[in-house]
Amino acid sequence: MHSLLPVTLNWRQLLPFGPAVSSPAMLQSEVHDTWRLHDGTAVTLRTAREDDGELMQAFVRGLSQESRYHRFFYPAHELPPKMLDRFTHNAPAAAMTLLAFIQKQGREVMIAMAQYAADPYPERCDFAVVVGDAWQREGLGTRLIQALVCLAREAGFERVEGDILAENRAMLRLMSRMGFGLMQHEDGPTLVRATKALDVPGWKCSPLTALAKARNQGSRMPLAACA
Repeated sequence: MHSLLPVTLNWRQLLPFGPAVSSPAMLQSEVHDTWRLHDGTAVTLRTAREDDGELMQAFVRGLSQESRYHRFFYPAHELPPKMLDRFTHNAPAAAMTLLAFIQKQGREVMIAMAQYAADPYPERCDFAVVVGDAWQREGLGTRLIQALVCLAREAGFERVEGDILAENRAMLRLMSRMGFGLMQHEDGPTLVRATKALDVPGWKCSPLTALAKARNQGSRMPLAACA
């Protein structure tokens, strides 16, 4: 989780991962996933782009203190520059960021985001997700995690894992419903480790999985930055 948090918690260092391969054209294209919430609101899920930095910052600034704490383990007001840089560069075998948007007055408004990062490739990747306070309990967390799981599996990872605060009961319930195993964390009782082997998922995968498929076809792209 080191690369998915804005501070170093000294649990373990990310190990170097192997070359990330994919098609730049695919990653820059408008591959996306769109669906509607129960009230008819259209939500679009896509990978982050290099010019999404300010959208991400505005999203984080708009989160409640509790939501920021649950995601970053401290109430971060905004993303540090190095983390923002990581989140705006994607490579399926290294790190991926997914963003969820709605349209409001002709512009994109970000309402959720999720990431995974190799630790190391291909053995495992860490994941994290956060949903805007006004959009929680709408199934967005489930949708983003499903997309991450499908992407990670197609990219060649063997399992996906995540650190969750023990007080975050809603997230722990979601993990159980999605088939993640929950175990005691090596760093103490305030954290829970969620883990899932990346076998064939029991749900329909997002069209975004095509981004990882391009990587597995053997095209090359630059490795995403990793601190």
